[in-house]
Amino acid sequence: MAKILKLGAVLFVITAVTGLVLGGVYTMTLEPINIAKEKEKAEALAQTLPEASEFEGIEIQQGQGVIKEVNRGLANGETVGYNITVTPVTPEGYSGLIEMVVGISKEGKLANIKILSHTETPGLGAKAAEPAFSGQFRDKKTDELTVTKTSPGKDSEIQAISGATITSRAVTSGVNTALKYWKANYKDGGAAAQTDPATAEPEAVSPASKKTTGGGN
Repeated sequence: MAKILKLGAVLFVITAVTGLVLGGVYTMTLEPINIAKEKEKAEALAQTLPEASEFEGIEIQQGQGVIKEVNRGLANGETVGYNITVTPVTPEGYSGLIEMVVGISKEGKLANIKILSHTETPGLGAKAAEPAFSGQFRDKKTDELTVTKTSPGKDSEIQAISGATITSRAVTSGVNTALKYWKANYKDGGAAAQTDPATAEPEAVSPASKKTTGGGN
């Protein structure tokens, strides 16, 4: 009986020490991970709306679940467009969920997109993050995009990745969601576009500031 109690005590101590060590490692790595994510996010904002020099988080309108975050892009204090982050709830890719930032100018032109995370198959769906596919979304003036398996015949068409049509449609669906959100809230100086940046409820772009300075591509 004494041996059993002693063994139990030893196991308890080992478990406790292991838990403390793991907790310490998690705490130590959490901040660098968050900093890296914020840096990646700031870069995505700049890449998807290159005309902007700073970005400011604003309140999401209409409570749409697929819209994770909206940032207003500014240059010299003037709004030049919006970065709309589509959350990984939908659209769904073939192997998992996709999250992306979509940049749309104040005139409604699709400026660019940046995929932040995905779990698509390497060599197939994962190619969605490569310029050969994602670059097709740059500088397009259209209300809705469609996917084609052949060479695009219209500016509104996106050529699917060979062997990854589902992923191609998932990304395009996410972009269309962002375009529809812009049209519903910011087109022609809509109510949401009139929100004063100084009074909007910001979603911090970086842990140290409500604004993030951005560059070009």
